[in-house]
Amino acid sequence: MRLSEERISGLSRRIMDLLLDEEHLDLEIGEDRFGVMLEAKLTQLLRIEDEIDEEASAWMHQHKPALEDGSPEFEVEMEKVKKNIADTKGYVLY
Repeated sequence: MRLSEERISGLSRRIMDLLLDEEHLDLEIGEDRFGVMLEAKLTQLLRIEDEIDEEASAWMHQHKPALEDGSPEFEVEMEKVKKNIADTKGYVLY
């Protein structure tokens, strides 16, 4: 995963603090519980993106072996494949 557990935890805390400070959120559960839920969701989304990256890489190496990893052509094709896989899974990449 691109981010460590500590980074995900810190990021979720900053997101929660921002939402609460700006009063974009009216919690009906405790802040600690919300923080745990937010952290779990961020971790889940990052894992999905990792899975998409792995599937796209495997597809590229199988179907486009002539393209050199890291080349501009490879990166363009890789992004197309990732988008197609994400669309199939009902996931939106950012």
